[in-house]
Amino acid sequence: MHFNLEEQEQLAEFKAWWKQYGQWLIAIVLVLAVSYLAYAGYGWWQKRQSLGASKLYETLLVSAQKQDVPGTLRAAQDLQDQFGSTSYAGMASLVAAQVANAAGDMAGAEKNLRWSASHAKNDAHQDLARSRLVSLLIDKGDFVEAQKVAAASVSKSFEALMQERRGDVELAQGKNAEARQFYQKAWEQLAKNPEASDEAKRLLKIKLDAVGGR
Repeated sequence: MHFNLEEQEQLAEFKAWWKQYGQWLIAIVLVLAVSYLAYAGYGWWQKRQSLGASKLYETLLVSAQKQDVPGTLRAAQDLQDQFGSTSYAGMASLVAAQVANAAGDMAGAEKNLRWSASHAKNDAHQDLARSRLVSLLIDKGDFVEAQKVAAASVSKSFEALMQERRGDVELAQGKNAEARQFYQKAWEQLAKNPEASDEAKRLLKIKLDAVGGR
């Protein structure tokens, strides 16, 4: 094949450019390819995790509806162990705790509430677990631990509820004045929240009235 002078010059320039930058170009292409494969692989892994978790969560709900405590707790444990990175694990732990508590299994309820409070991927699930854990600890008479859990920071939407729980801890110990302070703070926060339910306000008002608040 014959090249004219202009083509020869272009070819020489390309060879010189490739000699200088070719390795960098190959490296960049390889990095992009690896990044894409990693991204695609992670997406595939997430979908597989979500699918597996959703099926196991359905199994848990069936067990919960039947009040099958061992089956519910077993499914929750499997979700925690195998699919702890999904939101299903946090939800499953809350359901399992509720079923266990209803059956009088406070140890099983506490275990699942603590897991959700520490490991759930959804902040709301964590905060709800903390709230329920405080109530459970009050029932156990472990007021020191209940105070500790209730005093932990939570998301803004749960601040009023946790103030109420702190009041519950004090009230359970017969400390009406301290309980009133926390209930009052909770009431002030609820009053500012247009999304607060009437039922939440009604229940809190009952507690406030009981300790001479408002």
